[in-house]
Amino acid sequence: MLKSLKQVKRPKILLDSKDILPLCFIGLTTFSLLSFLFILFLSFKVNQLSERKTTFVQLVNGRALVMSEQDYLYRYPEVIKNTVRQWADLTFNWDSVIGAKLATRILPGGRLGTTKELDKGRDIGKGKRVTTNAYFGSFLIQQGKGGFRQAVLQQLAEITPQRVFNGQVRSKIIISYLSNPRQIKLGEWEVDMIATRVLVNMGGGADEEIAINRTFTLQAVDIPQPPESNASALEKQLYEIRSAGLEITKISEFTPNK
Repeated sequence: MLKSLKQVKRPKILLDSKDILPLCFIGLTTFSLLSFLFILFLSFKVNQLSERKTTFVQLVNGRALVMSEQDYLYRYPEVIKNTVRQWADLTFNWDSVIGAKLATRILPGGRLGTTKELDKGRDIGKGKRVTTNAYFGSFLIQQGKGGFRQAVLQQLAEITPQRVFNGQVRSKIIISYLSNPRQIKLGEWEVDMIATRVLVNMGGGADEEIAINRTFTLQAVDIPQPPESNASALEKQLYEIRSAGLEITKISEFTPNK
């Protein structure tokens, strides 16, 4: 009887060190494996984000845009061509009425809306005037030291007849060809334009057609910050014109098929 009682074993409450070490090893191995799998998952997601070239965004005003990640000095070819087209349209389309797009920015009191306001032109000094459209278009020309915006305004004033401001003369530019931009270096391009400017004498007389074949050199510049809601009409219009982040640094003669 005593012998059988001595053979009864009591259950262990604490594990021996030889039992804890295998459990710690198993736990550490499991944790390391889970961490490794988690890192692989994160790497996969980061790689997906890095390969995403376009992003769909919606602005607070309801407009939807597709954004693409590019170099800061990169501009899409169509954006570059549109800048040249915009300058030509603003500079050589004269009809004695401020363009509707411009008129929405210059109504008295800063109100927005379209108007058929007669264009009295912009005084550039010495009694010379250019059309309002041409004046705003000149802000696409390089300014400051080394720029030639003022020189362009002076030349435009020389070829702008005073009769355009009372509706007796109108002008329309017809663009026949705009080349794809040729990159000169990072952030700088050339675009060729073949166009015809038609001068129409509203009071009678023969119309006049003038060829305008030019090569434009453009460079990328800082993109302006959007204007505040209480910004002036001029500030809003200047932002509209320069929002592409481009300006014209040179205009030279272009000879087709040369």
